[in-house]
Amino acid sequence: MDKQDVIAIADGLKMIEDGVEKIQSVMREKKIKSLREVATELIPMLKQDDHEINESIISHLGKSK
Repeated sequence: MDKQDVIAIADGLKMIEDGVEKIQSVMREKKIKSLREVATELIPMLKQDDHEINESIISHLGKSK
């Protein structure tokens, strides 16, 4: 692994950290207590709004209930 690889990994980890912070911020603001609550609202929206979503993805999300 060279220096560029380490920099790329560090950049990816920073993006993950930023994403987690964004998710936590919204969950705190909206008083959402679990990702299960998010999935409960998200799955029907995905089914309704985007007919191209692969049913296996929706099924996988539904298993988290």
